[in-house]
Amino acid sequence: MSVVATSVFLLFALIVLGFILGKRNIIHKESIPDLSALVLQVTMPVTVFCSIIDQERSQLVSYGVQTFLFIILLHLCALLVGLILIHAVKVQDLDQGVWIYSMLFSNNGFMGIPLALSVFGGKGMFLMALGNVVGNFLIFSVGVKLLTWKYPMKEKLNIRKMIWNNINIAVLLGLVVCILQIPVPDVLGQLLAYLSNITSGLSMLVVGLSISRLPVKAVFQDWKMLFLTLTRLLIFPLLMIGFLRLLPTNLDETLKNVLILTAALPVSSAQSMITEQYGTNTAAAGRSVFMTTLFSVITVPLIMMIAFA
Repeated sequence: MSVVATSVFLLFALIVLGFILGKRNIIHKESIPDLSALVLQVTMPVTVFCSIIDQERSQLVSYGVQTFLFIILLHLCALLVGLILIHAVKVQDLDQGVWIYSMLFSNNGFMGIPLALSVFGGKGMFLMALGNVVGNFLIFSVGVKLLTWKYPMKEKLNIRKMIWNNINIAVLLGLVVCILQIPVPDVLGQLLAYLSNITSGLSMLVVGLSISRLPVKAVFQDWKMLFLTLTRLLIFPLLMIGFLRLLPTNLDETLKNVLILTAALPVSSAQSMITEQYGTNTAAAGRSVFMTTLFSVITVPLIMMIAFA
């Protein structure tokens, strides 16, 4: 489990670096929306595309349906927990979208794929990438709607704009290239690899920059956010472990572990960038990403130890 702890720690270190750069005004706060746009519109779509085209077509077909079904089931369970949570804790109206988003979406792209590769090998990475397809589609449709929920928007959101975005276009293109076995020229492949490699580090820096505008004490003094963090990192993944063990079907063991890892991961860092883009609840979004990423250094290895037991 040292591989898990090390990977989580490195990503959190990048958030801290972004926080320092923002606090010392080395990167000005006016630049944060532009950096968010760079990740969301360019580098993240490239990362998604590359993660799909690297897979084998035969595996895509054999594991695709089962993975998609269980990832959707996981999201439905998370949605139910999120709805119960916002009413039980009496979350303020403008924070409710962030809370539900935080329960729904894990950092399975930037953190989950490399962790799955390290812990479960190539098959684990592939299954996490398949689950990431569903996650990306939902983040940039349902997720955007949640993070703009109850906010007066200058531009009215509609289903077509939420679904037809660069991330989901990258998903479709990746599936086409993988299924049809379309060769990617070496030069283009190298260019895409360079852009893809930027995404993870830059997205964590953006999270840190967003948090740098908050008083540090405020992040830890919000008891409701601490409760959200506890639910997200411990209670929900433990519920998923119990649920998967009670299933009557013989679920593939690697897929089962990937689902548990997905449930145990911290909140998707895309949350901070989406709220930056739309000018909504950046404070609550930054807190949830910061807190869950911080404590996941301890909880992710713990949950996976329980899962393996």
